[in-house]
Amino acid sequence: MVKIEIDWAVLDAILQFKPTLKVCADVIGTSTDTIEKRIKEEHGCTFSEYRDKKMGKVKIKLQQKAIEMALSGNATMMIFSLKNLCGWADKIEHQPNGSDKPFTFQIVRTDDNKD
Repeated sequence: MVKIEIDWAVLDAILQFKPTLKVCADVIGTSTDTIEKRIKEEHGCTFSEYRDKKMGKVKIKLQQKAIEMALSGNATMMIFSLKNLCGWADKIEHQPNGSDKPFTFQIVRTDDNKD
């Protein structure tokens, strides 16, 4: 049986766009099983794990660009970055932390004028 080789440069280039395993197989011209087997043999991980590794540089570049746009005054990107990278929110939800105790109050009317 002939071992089908993978063109790693082509696969790595495709993976930057977060394609499915099926799309990779179609572009490379091999089966999904072959891609999964070769990735496991060569890199000791699953297709999804390998794809995530290959997308790392793209993700960093996108984050850098978003921050650059925000810092240059793009208001939409500034809001997006604050929400997604800094954890800001339009509405802050109060989460009880255990020390919050319910309280009761009573209104007492003292009326010295009985007119």
